[in-house]
Amino acid sequence: MTIEQSQHLHQLKALAASHPEVAVLWLYGSQAKGNASEHSDWDLAVAFDPVKAESVLDTRIRAELLAMDWQRALGLPEGKLSVVDINLAPIPLAFGIINANKLIFSRDEGRRMQEESRIMSQMELDYFAQSL
Repeated sequence: MTIEQSQHLHQLKALAASHPEVAVLWLYGSQAKGNASEHSDWDLAVAFDPVKAESVLDTRIRAELLAMDWQRALGLPEGKLSVVDINLAPIPLAFGIINANKLIFSRDEGRRMQEESRIMSQMELDYFAQSL
């Protein structure tokens, strides 16, 4: 991990801590795997609290709005940071995120374990249903 990557991780942890709606923050993709290049982007997943915002639209766009804010705060070029709401992500993607095992921030360990258990259970159910 480069010094710049380490600084970004530290900043992301601080940004998550300062944003009360962020309950859990994971890193996935090339940055999590340790094979990122200078052209790689930052792929993040968030568990929001509350899970649902005031409106369906707010629930759908809050991850993108957070990505834009954090991208600016980190001084990254446009398109170099993406955030997905782990509760809206397809189960195979959510499973890949938790399987990367790169937790950046957790305000609530119970919530983290709840999300990870939910995703693993759903992945098992989906796999079982496909094998029938």
